[in-house]
Amino acid sequence: MKAKNILIKISYIALLSALTFICTYFIQIPYGGGSGYFNLSDSIIIFSSIYFGPVVGVFSGIIGATIADIASGYASVAIFTIIAKGLEGIFAFLIYKWLFKAKYLRYLSFLIAPLFMVLSYFPYYLVFYEYNFASSILNSSFDLIQGYINAALAFSLLFIFNRIELKEKRKKNLKK
Repeated sequence: MKAKNILIKISYIALLSALTFICTYFIQIPYGGGSGYFNLSDSIIIFSSIYFGPVVGVFSGIIGATIADIASGYASVAIFTIIAKGLEGIFAFLIYKWLFKAKYLRYLSFLIAPLFMVLSYFPYYLVFYEYNFASSILNSSFDLIQGYINAALAFSLLFIFNRIELKEKRKKNLKK
């Protein structure tokens, strides 16, 4: 039974890593100055961390987004991507779990998790812009906008998947 659960998690990680890669590599809008780009990877990372658990969310985010950065020519950002996507996934899950019994407060995880992504990329921007604080703040604000757009998409995905799950449970209960 335990081996089956491990295989299921590995399958989810592989599938969601591919989806994260697609949302990162194929949906790119470059920031001004060439330091980064807007993408939709964070929506998959936040959603998968909350819905499938932190192991699936963190690993799928790290693998998919890092490979996309390298394939896009941003290999210098890869270490920051590993840290940013890992922290984002971990904190999305931890905050959601910690506040789960609070009916609406648990959704604060969708607002707080992207902040860890933004803070993780900030040192890269400082070095990239030769310690120009204003340019670093500007690019971090783009990351913040990306984070919150993705958080809204992740929230929508979670809502949809929870509704599907509830319908399936109702169908099973009706058949009994």
